[in-house]
Amino acid sequence: MPGQDTIVQSIFKGSAIESASYAGGVELIERISLHQPTWYFIYLFILIAFFAWIRLYYGNILTQTVQASINFRVANRMFQDNSLLQKQLDAILYLFYFLSMAFMLYQIEIRVGLSPYELQGGLLYLFNLALLTGMFLSRIVLFNTAGFLFNRLKLLREYQYNIFIFSKLAGMAVLPLMFLLVYTRDTMQELFFWISIFVLSGIIVMRTIRGIVFSYRKEVLVFYMFLYLCALEIAPLVLLYRWLEGVL
Repeated sequence: MPGQDTIVQSIFKGSAIESASYAGGVELIERISLHQPTWYFIYLFILIAFFAWIRLYYGNILTQTVQASINFRVANRMFQDNSLLQKQLDAILYLFYFLSMAFMLYQIEIRVGLSPYELQGGLLYLFNLALLTGMFLSRIVLFNTAGFLFNRLKLLREYQYNIFIFSKLAGMAVLPLMFLLVYTRDTMQELFFWISIFVLSGIIVMRTIRGIVFSYRKEVLVFYMFLYLCALEIAPLVLLYRWLEGVL
């Protein structure tokens, strides 16, 4: 009987099984070849095209957004400007943040073996996307509620704008790292995994420093800043941690 090879591949699975049978008895050879799901490439290609369009259409304003992450005066000027084009770019970059960070979290979860509600594949990615969106919107509600209750609405909205700059920065920064995480192996993949963790940790540190600089520039008392951090920054993260701890 002539040899016959069958390769089964799936868009949403990361492995293929190759089997062969031969004359003179049946000999089954299984070879599992690991490969990345096809939807990874499609998704990352779409993200690259999306970012290229943002860069082409918004140009200088996008550059100012990056500058605002390291320059408080640029961030303050952008908040005061509040032009229609700036609002459009902000909304688009928030969307880009959700799309890119949800995928990055998905890759990290695969790496460390996390699976909330035992979700896998595309469902786990969608879970991350919904979680990030919910956290983002919840923070907006908390900021506006606190601003209304303490009659500091404009101040907290300006602080919110400064802090959300780093969400936009994170969404752009992880784009090349996602390619490196997905399409490298062994030692190189391990290296880029820790580089990704370092980059995200660095952005969190920059965001914390911006909060301290903001409170100093706006003459916010240290005591009030501490209360704010406990109420709107630390407490939600603790609750999220306890919830994920129960899920996992």
